[in-house]
Amino acid sequence: MLLRAAGKALLERRQRAALALGALTVAAALATALLGLYSDIETKLRRQFRGYGANLILAPADGRETFPLTALAEADKHGAAAPFLYAVEDVNGEPLVVARVDFRRLEPLTGYWSVDGRRAPRTGECLAGVRVAEHFGLRPGSEIEVGGARRRLAGIISTGAAEDSQVLVSIDEIGGLAGRASLIAVRVDGDRAEAARASLEAALPEADARILRAMLESEANAVLKIRGTMFLLTLLILAITALCVMNNFGAMVHERRREIGMLKALGGADGRLIKLFAAEAVMVGALGSLAGFGLGSIVAGWLGRQIFEQAAAPRLEVLPAVAGITLAVALAGVALPLRAVRRIEPAAMLRGE
Repeated sequence: MLLRAAGKALLERRQRAALALGALTVAAALATALLGLYSDIETKLRRQFRGYGANLILAPADGRETFPLTALAEADKHGAAAPFLYAVEDVNGEPLVVARVDFRRLEPLTGYWSVDGRRAPRTGECLAGVRVAEHFGLRPGSEIEVGGARRRLAGIISTGAAEDSQVLVSIDEIGGLAGRASLIAVRVDGDRAEAARASLEAALPEADARILRAMLESEANAVLKIRGTMFLLTLLILAITALCVMNNFGAMVHERRREIGMLKALGGADGRLIKLFAAEAVMVGALGSLAGFGLGSIVAGWLGRQIFEQAAAPRLEVLPAVAGITLAVALAGVALPLRAVRRIEPAAMLRGE
């Protein structure tokens, strides 16, 4: 009975009800989009940061130059890992650092590299840093002498780091240092970096595990800033929506003050009248939450493609939270107008005052 009366009252004032419904739909859409992204934003950001290289390094302990490559198996337990073996060799008759690497393992850690040519050299080929290429006037396809052997240059890399001044060849093409590594680069999830470091140092006494703080802090700051921005934006939009709902229901109460006075004169208690207006707000809020969930799912998919290059799938598990938020905003918006219901005097309304 209460819901039927609330529905008829909304239909009679459909223009103001539509405005409140539109505002609550926007609030629900925003809540759906942000909750859908917020729930897995850390996972998506961690995935994005994996392309920016290692955040933990395994290096030889006690002043040694190398340590056993068997440490790679332990590093694999914590994330993507790639070994490096460095040596100074003659490159076109000049001493340069030559890095022997596992290009297959290195690929997940080098998404940020700018490569002119092919990223993965074949047998008898190599990569050269941009400074090396500029020094010798090289381009992809050029021949270069590395350690007395002629190699074809598969590509030129620009990393902004030490690799720009190095020549990179496959670790499979190696001489007397087989089974050794100068360092192992590891990419672990930021929230597990400290635990991974402690575990690696305990399991590998011959190696020091060092966290690259700049990379780790950048990752953490990005997560926190985006989360904070999303939270504040949500609060702002919900506050604006509550004000819009308050304005519309305040106008509805004002327009119906004569009706309210008559109902009070006939014995209608304040509590029943308040329940009627609250039921109207709940109905509008329920419709707004459903419409907003559909719209918000579309917005979340679009935002996912723009930010993470991957559409966010609709998440039904956020619907209860969206409905709760939307109904809370609707009831918050109607709270002040409902106080006006108590102040309406039936005698004054019947006299036309």
